[in-house]
Amino acid sequence: MSQKSPLVVNVVNPDASAGKGSIIVVEYSDPEAAMRAAKKIAEETGRTVTVRDESMNVLGTVSKPITH
Repeated sequence: MSQKSPLVVNVVNPDASAGKGSIIVVEYSDPEAAMRAAKKIAEETGRTVTVRDESMNVLGTVSKPITH
């Protein structure tokens, strides 16, 4: 069985004055599972979340939730 590399979840806070975010490395090898985690992180933090592979290629982005 081949070992897959972890995926990178980048959490960005566009409202921060420095415009910086956090990087979280998760042990998901399944992109769909990583995207589900990214959606949950976006909902909980109110931030935009991007999922990348080990080469930093974007696999998907979850926008920050819109508040009414």
